Amino acid sequence: MSRFTSLSVAAATLALAAVTLQQQASAQVIAYDHRSTVLGDQLAGASELVRAQGSFLKDEATAAETWTRVTAAQDQIQYQRSAYRHDVKRMETELRDRKAQTNRERQQAEASADTAEALRLYQSVQRGAGLWPVALRQTKYAGSMATVSSLLRNWSPQDPTSDVYRAALATEIGVLRNRVAADQQLDFASRVEAVKTLKQLQQLATMPATELPSQWQERQLAMK
Repeated sequence: MSRFTSLSVAAATLALAAVTLQQQASAQVIAYDHRSTVLGDQLAGASELVRAQGSFLKDEATAAETWTRVTAAQDQIQYQRSAYRHDVKRMETELRDRKAQTNRERQQAEASADTAEALRLYQSVQRGAGLWPVALRQTKYAGSMATVSSLLRNWSPQDPTSDVYRAALATEIGVLRNRVAADQQLDFASRVEAVKTLKQLQQLATMPATELPSQWQERQLAMK
């Protein structure tokens, strides 16, 4: 082979190598633009990971904020329910107290009225009148009413020595009260009136002198 031929082959080889290197470099540039190189893939993956982590943290922050709002709303609802139950319980307690107070006042008023009525009847017997209900004026009760009237005239609520009359009066009135309550021959209204009167007298007979109305005690002292 001649020297010229050798130089031609060498030149051709160099040219081919240059073209190959240029193609490889171009391929690397194109590949880098399309992120298909190792370094490009690493950088692209890291970038995507950062973006994914940022999106995840944002979603977590949004979820945490939403959860905080939901929890606060639930706490507010629970507080309102507790306050409502407390208010309802307080109102129920106040209503029961008012009803109990009303019942106590009504019972006290009824007891005072019964005592006053019994005292008026006692005074009428003391004066010899004896304003008894119609049912107690019947002949079948004459014996018992005579005994009750006699005991009332001899008993003084303020006199401790007359306790024997008090005990006898309470017993006699109790027996008579049961008789009248079981007497079906009496009409209902008359039976109720008679039983109520006897009950009032029985309460008067068992009431301590210190519990009698003050005006009654003063009147009794003035009569002595």
